[in-house]
Amino acid sequence: MGTTGGRAQGGRGPKPDSLRSVRADAVWTALPARDQHLLLWLLAGDVVTAQLAALLAYGPLRVAQRRLARLVEYGMLRGFWTASAQRPRGRYAYALTRAARADVERLQWPEGAPRGRAADLPASPPVHQLATHDLLAAFLRAGRPETGEGVFAWAPERACGQLFGFLRPDALAGVRVGGRTLALLLERDLGTERGEVLADKVRRYRMVFSQAPGDGIAVGFVVESARRAQSIHALGRRLPGGVPVVTAVADQLLADPLGAAWSDGQSIRRIEEVAAPAASSGERILVPGCLLDADALAALDDRAASALSALSPYLPG
Repeated sequence: MGTTGGRAQGGRGPKPDSLRSVRADAVWTALPARDQHLLLWLLAGDVVTAQLAALLAYGPLRVAQRRLARLVEYGMLRGFWTASAQRPRGRYAYALTRAARADVERLQWPEGAPRGRAADLPASPPVHQLATHDLLAAFLRAGRPETGEGVFAWAPERACGQLFGFLRPDALAGVRVGGRTLALLLERDLGTERGEVLADKVRRYRMVFSQAPGDGIAVGFVVESARRAQSIHALGRRLPGGVPVVTAVADQLLADPLGAAWSDGQSIRRIEEVAAPAASSGERILVPGCLLDADALAALDDRAASALSALSPYLPG
């Protein structure tokens, strides 16, 4: 029994000649470009489902499932089931392995991470990050390159930590609608945080973004119900001034991200009513398949903020 147990324990790790022991940099050039771009995006995006990977890079869902499974075989990704009390059905997701993250970071920054780059803060649970990624997916599907409307910049949670330090939105979206642009600091609220936590969030936003409303920046809470939205606005009224705080119900926003109703607690507003006149229209609208183009990576990590002139006073020099 003891011998059998020892052998079983010894077989848990990959053998030295198995695919799972291959370093990412050893096979990097043999990977299709879409695999490379997805792995690079995961440095900021953290987690991905097969459905989102298909939307970002692979097209058909079966292709995405096959490529993700191959990256798991290589030991670059790990697959896992994630669920919570709020999302009991859960989803199957993928993330970089610890070794692969180190390898991919080394490939991205051969001479080391940029000087002054902040240390990463602890990530939100995967269920929460995936709920935020659902918003990205909705904006990608709604993109209208022919009219220049949609999202042209998106920084996930980890990337936002690099931009704003202790103030970390769940995502930053650069949205252009009707010739107007909005830097939307998104908070995906699943109804689990208590009132004092929400109040502290609003307080910190209004402390950091202290300029008067109308400068093309807004904090957007995406909530599960209108009742939750009312609670957030009640907190906002006790903390006046600074950046406007608006709310949208998740089901409505996911169905029509460019036309959904946003509430400021007193009236219903559309994105263009909160936004400011666009400084330029040269930014490319992000649409399904955006990660097929390596240049799109700069619009999907912390570099995305540079496309939002309203944020320039608040970004690290």
